[in-house]
Amino acid sequence: MQGDRICPHCGQMIPRGTADCPICANRLGFNLRRETLLLVCLILLGILSTITAFGVKLYHAREKSLAEEWYAKGEANMRNGEPQDALTDFRTALYHAQGDAHYQLRLAQALVRSGRLEEARTYLLRLWESNPADGPVNLELARLAEREGKIPQVISYYHNAIDGVWEQASGNRPRALRQALSEYLIAHNQRSEALAELTALSADTPDDPKLRTQMGELFLKAQDYDSALKQFQHALRLKRKQPDAWAGAGKAAFKMGDYRTARADLERSLAEDPRNKEAAHLLEVAKLVLEINPFDRFVPVKDRRHRVILAFQDALARLQSCAKAGGENLQASNPQTDLQQLFAGAMKLKPQVNEASLRRNPDLQDSAMGLVSQIEQITARECGPPQGVDLALLLIAKGGGAE
Repeated sequence: MQGDRICPHCGQMIPRGTADCPICANRLGFNLRRETLLLVCLILLGILSTITAFGVKLYHAREKSLAEEWYAKGEANMRNGEPQDALTDFRTALYHAQGDAHYQLRLAQALVRSGRLEEARTYLLRLWESNPADGPVNLELARLAEREGKIPQVISYYHNAIDGVWEQASGNRPRALRQALSEYLIAHNQRSEALAELTALSADTPDDPKLRTQMGELFLKAQDYDSALKQFQHALRLKRKQPDAWAGAGKAAFKMGDYRTARADLERSLAEDPRNKEAAHLLEVAKLVLEINPFDRFVPVKDRRHRVILAFQDALARLQSCAKAGGENLQASNPQTDLQQLFAGAMKLKPQVNEASLRRNPDLQDSAMGLVSQIEQITARECGPPQGVDLALLLIAKGGGAE
């Protein structure tokens, strides 16, 4: 045994001949040394952390600078019409800025312009999956669907873009996007879908005369002539001096078969802009229809009978001219073709188409004009679009606007 005493503090044996416990006597010094060591370690750790953080910051700053540099090169190539060269630039920018959504979008746009649609779709769908409300991404997907003729997808993505989130707010963007969608649908003969979009667009259109005139023109393209006329009239209530709006209103009324209104509106348009050739042509036809229409209730009965006689004579001449152009014999004893059958019917009815017969039998007017309508429609099909009086008679036959 080394000692016969036990330290009351630490429980260790105190060696013989030693007054104090050697462990307890050195504890203070030991603690001081340990705390000093810990402090030094903490200081060194802080220094190393600072150096590491500074290094990481320098690295990220360098990566960001390289990404921006390559991105700027890509943008320059896009502006210069060189999307193939921009692909490398945007890919390199993405390498230095992993996960940057905007860079991925620009890369996808460059891929589309380079004709690499499948690769573009991959990037765009990845972006869409991470953020389905992203406005620019939905717009690019809509344009991609346009190129591929996928109309349901075009509509869906355009709607997402209209309602989506954009970095830069713009009050005009939803209208512009809906108008683009409407024009696409009109161009692809999706009339009912186009009209649904135009109705929503109209409700969102401010009371601005130019914008209302534009709406009228869109409805004209969609062949909704009644809505078009209302838009033009709305524009004219806001501002009377608008030759384009007057011309549009005249055209809409013309297409609806309201030739009196068309004449008045077209005359007003040409008074303000005599250079409008389409308005001048429509006005000429509208006047001709009003001059020869035998169904015009504002014309005396005697004059209507005279118009029937002239219409019959003109239609017969058109029939003979059409047959001659096609080398067809109208005098066939056994009529087979449409033109031959029409000619046979006309020859049978011709002796009765005179003032006296029409006066005695008013029903002859309907019979004569029915045959005139058939002649004008079939000769238009067989010999091409008519001109002048024959065009006017064709419009009267259809009871509506010009083709």
